[in-house]
Amino acid sequence: MLNVLYKNINFDNVKYIGFDMDGTLYDEYDFISQVYKRIAYKCCPTMYEAMLNRWLEKSSSYNKIFEEAYLDNISKFKIPMEEFVDKCFDIYMNYDPVLSLNNRVKYILQHCKDNYEIFVVTDGNAELQQRKFKALGLDKYFKPDNVFYTGAHGREYYKPSHRICRFMDNINFEESVFFGDRTVDRDFALTCGMQFHTTNSMIGLDND
Repeated sequence: MLNVLYKNINFDNVKYIGFDMDGTLYDEYDFISQVYKRIAYKCCPTMYEAMLNRWLEKSSSYNKIFEEAYLDNISKFKIPMEEFVDKCFDIYMNYDPVLSLNNRVKYILQHCKDNYEIFVVTDGNAELQQRKFKALGLDKYFKPDNVFYTGAHGREYYKPSHRICRFMDNINFEESVFFGDRTVDRDFALTCGMQFHTTNSMIGLDND
């Protein structure tokens, strides 16, 4: 099935299939819209649109979203920007999301699980990523030893760095393909010696 869906990949020698999580296995907007609503509710209702617009323009890797939301709504605040940003990050990092996989991703993951060794490599705060993983029900598909949280080891382990590979002795990269939605996912995969397929972050796994 996969060689028909993903024609740019040579599956003849593939035994391992890896996935990024955010923006690949689910639409990250689902998480962002939830957590930003919570932040806005706690801090300032009018800042929700400002935060969401910045995220849509610049993605989650942009680290000035809360600062710019503050400046857009500065007349509504009586606390310093640094205190406001700290509060936003605290809400963000401790948020418990409600997420789900779409049916197509569930079907493909089950097929991959039945026919290959599958693994996940995901960036970000490890505790938050673990909560997302649990909310998505991904423990149904992935063995604990095949889930790699780069944030558990420090930001220097984030993709495109291949430092996380030192913890991935159970994966043969030469027999692997990696699915991701960002340039850093591609660079990580190719540096490790894996094949790579770009996914559409709005719908999960695509078939281009």
